[in-house]
Amino acid sequence: MTINVKSAALAVCLALSAGSVAAHSNKDMACDADFAYNIDIKDAGLSFSTKNQEKVLITPASELFLEGQKQLLSAQQVELLAEYNQRIRELLPLASGVAEEASAMAIEAVGSVTAALLHDNPEKAEEFVTRVETISAELKQHISNTHLRPEAVVDYMESSDFEAEFEGLVETAVKEFMDNNVGEMIAAAMSGNEEKVKAFEQRMERFGEDLEEKLERRAEQLELQAEKLCALVDNIDETEAQLVKSFDKFDAYQLITKK
Repeated sequence: MTINVKSAALAVCLALSAGSVAAHSNKDMACDADFAYNIDIKDAGLSFSTKNQEKVLITPASELFLEGQKQLLSAQQVELLAEYNQRIRELLPLASGVAEEASAMAIEAVGSVTAALLHDNPEKAEEFVTRVETISAELKQHISNTHLRPEAVVDYMESSDFEAEFEGLVETAVKEFMDNNVGEMIAAAMSGNEEKVKAFEQRMERFGEDLEEKLERRAEQLELQAEKLCALVDNIDETEAQLVKSFDKFDAYQLITKK
């Protein structure tokens, strides 16, 4: 079973930013590769697993175990394994950083939007932000400096139906906004209260400009982080190819497979 890198390291970004990153990015933020396993860094070393079954273990002493069986390696193979181990260890904090920044960006965006749309109902706006924070926390628990669990991210995405929930939140916010503002603005326009209508228009215009500026800056930073992540994935893939060439038994246990 292979898990797309987009669904793993960048899933939080795509899920929580609700399209805002894509709208401000000129590049596809998905790496053109798949992850075959969950990754964990523990005292015993670096391990790959799937469905709670450990497939690969690389110890701190650069020993290699495949499904519990220690492998005999040459000095060259040990050197390649050590480099491979180091690169994957660098991957996890990068992936975690992307998740953290994307989550923060999503929470800020949702907070700004709901504050504007639900200007007269701050309690409902806070409700929305709280829910986004909860989803963010639930997803981020699968991406950290010590583990990357794409299987768990995919399972969460499939079971929680968060896309439908987000759509529901947006629909509710828009309905509240329409109920509380549109009628009032129509009445103000019909009564000739241009000052009130203009003030409302200016408030919404400022909101749109402020949000766009904030998201543009953060999206650019997020894109840079994602580019570094994808460059490292390519680097790991190259090192893995060298390891497989030197030790062909590892071919069946590759972490990364190109699409």
